[in-house]
Amino acid sequence: MRIAVTGGTGLVGGHLSVALAAAGHDVVVVSRGIDERPWAREVLSTTGISVRSADIGDLGSLQRAFEGCEAVAHCAGINRELGASTYESVHVVGTSNVVKAAEGAGVDRLALVSFLRARPDCGSPYHESKWAAEEIVRASDLEWTVLKPGMMFGRGDHMLDHLSKALLTFPIYLGVGELRVRPLAVDDAVRILVASLVHGSLMRKTVPVMGPTEIGFDDAVRLVGRVIRKRRPTLRVPTAVHYLLARLAETLMTVPLVATAQVRILEEELVEPTMAPDRLPGELAPDIPFDEVSIRASLPARLQRFGLKDLRPFAGVTRRVTVCGEGEEVIKRDSRQILEFVLDVERYRQADHKIGRVHWIRGDGNTGEVRHGGRFMGIPAPAVTLGFELTPFSRLDFKGVSTPWPLRGFDGFFSCEETSEGTRVTHRECLIFGPVMGRILKPFIAPWLSRDTPAEVRRIKRILEGEADRSSR
Repeated sequence: MRIAVTGGTGLVGGHLSVALAAAGHDVVVVSRGIDERPWAREVLSTTGISVRSADIGDLGSLQRAFEGCEAVAHCAGINRELGASTYESVHVVGTSNVVKAAEGAGVDRLALVSFLRARPDCGSPYHESKWAAEEIVRASDLEWTVLKPGMMFGRGDHMLDHLSKALLTFPIYLGVGELRVRPLAVDDAVRILVASLVHGSLMRKTVPVMGPTEIGFDDAVRLVGRVIRKRRPTLRVPTAVHYLLARLAETLMTVPLVATAQVRILEEELVEPTMAPDRLPGELAPDIPFDEVSIRASLPARLQRFGLKDLRPFAGVTRRVTVCGEGEEVIKRDSRQILEFVLDVERYRQADHKIGRVHWIRGDGNTGEVRHGGRFMGIPAPAVTLGFELTPFSRLDFKGVSTPWPLRGFDGFFSCEETSEGTRVTHRECLIFGPVMGRILKPFIAPWLSRDTPAEVRRIKRILEGEADRSSR
């Protein structure tokens, strides 16, 4: 199947995209921009996943992204409002656009990821906007499923990521008392979504989803502390203090330690659903416990403390600055011909004007290295060595092995997807700089690369389709 996923680089959407691709499905991650977070990069580098540029606020771009898809998983959402990204614009208007675009594109099924206690008229804009999204989906002509999960954990999450950072950073933990939760493993949520999207289970059902382990939230924090070997004394404080801390975190932090909506969510506890009349069949019931084993498997690969870079005034002070460009075209040649053209670097120089003289190419099966001179913004540049890896014949990944100053690295890929009109080729390339030179060069290089990469793909199309025309005469 061909399945589109909004929010496809988030927790649920990312794990769902990877699981669907691993099962052999074509996955379209719908994204409004290039997501450079480590988890997002891992998701987008998965074979079988392609990216379509679209904004849930733009009905036309969504419908184009959904063309040819049989199902859509709507996983996009926010837990705090920031600028134009309000609960109304993302949860309500965005869901309305997703439904209209899916219906317009001829999609059959839609699964919405909502929230365990979403309901109307409760005084919480988060809860109420999630409920409004549910109502929009239930009123559609699609084969819909509404999933209402509670607190979730898994690789790439905010829960364990932020808890581990907090325990590593602060000398005490501010507790919430007796409030209880049933943490849900993201893998359990994904299993249910796959059953809905692929197998047609739970059609026209609104189902609550909670993990099998009921635990006090403070006890959950202590369990995480035991796993990472950072046990902190607990000081219980009133809920009003947590609301104050949440407002400060939303103001000061790029990604808040805790958001106001999350305090409200926790205040209600996460052990009972509201307005979710249907039940999961036994074979789909979550069965992954919240214990030391599952926590250890879900923690970030590299544990970190909170630092200045997590504060808004210092957000721009990073160890590296990444500038990316992306282009996409449908080319009337098969994927093998296209990727073999790219790997023939002497020929490929016709399309990529950033390549200078080719010094050498060394290959070993589907991997190898190439060294060539460079040209950036029309200026000759020193030679660079790139490593490449071919996934026959759907994807070609490049990575910098030796790059000249001021570059700190290079990442890029070509992905190919067969369609009825030809092969859809997506090319993405990212230049990586240090913090000082990156801030100096980015205003000049970013506009150039955003034009050059799409132009490069257009030149590939013109060259290969021109060769095909000449050979057919």
